[in-house]
Amino acid sequence: MTKADSFNRDVVFIGAGNLATSLSVAFFNAGWRVVQVYSRTYQSAATLANRLNAEPTATLNSLIPDAQLYVVALPDSVIQTVAEQLPSLKGFLVHTSGSTSIEVLSVADVLGYGVFYPLQTFSKARLVEFKNVTVCIEGNSQATLNALSSIAQAITSSVVALDSEKRRWLHLAAVFASNFTNHMLAAAYRIAEQNGVDFKIFEPLVRETVSKAFLANPKDFQTGPAVRFDQQTMEQHLSMLGFSDLELQNIYKELSLSIQNFAQSKK
Repeated sequence: MTKADSFNRDVVFIGAGNLATSLSVAFFNAGWRVVQVYSRTYQSAATLANRLNAEPTATLNSLIPDAQLYVVALPDSVIQTVAEQLPSLKGFLVHTSGSTSIEVLSVADVLGYGVFYPLQTFSKARLVEFKNVTVCIEGNSQATLNALSSIAQAITSSVVALDSEKRRWLHLAAVFASNFTNHMLAAAYRIAEQNGVDFKIFEPLVRETVSKAFLANPKDFQTGPAVRFDQQTMEQHLSMLGFSDLELQNIYKELSLSIQNFAQSKK
């Protein structure tokens, strides 16, 4: 029996978007009972709730009061507003934001409050396998932190306790590691598509790049014309982009300069 087995295994999701979909399915598959799904739009709540044999609702006041866990998976800008509108709840309340302080939940009347932040990118069309996803947790007390750790271990083998300040820096770094990386791939896709090249040809290159990045400091594995200070090739690339895409030309300039600055830095 795991520590999580000693808990009431009922969970309520406040939100029905990308993250809520993958996380709720992960809890469901781990044997938890997703008893209710809230969304401002009833149909959104119903779509996810039907998948989980849960009750949909579009009214915060109708939330089931005695679940073990309440997961606020909503945009950062509305988390505190929603917390202020919640009825008294007997379980733990968490939000899933990487950049929002734990204290926005302090206004709620709950058993304990905290953060349950999965370090992953989500979309409804592609469910995430949670067993290898790192979940970053924070609690308003040691008892809450211990409870959230046990709950997280029901769905993943990687649980890390981080306070709000460290989590904000983690989130910032994740934007560079994931969001900006994907944007660069979108830029490569645009160039390839416009010039009759199959984007799939880049897959082995990208996989090798990412694989090497986790062997040491990624800076030490940097390749390409910028780190070689190959001005001739860089000028050729900039000229090509000047005829086709000035936005990407500017990005190329800035990133190349950053690569060169990193290469010369001792950090």
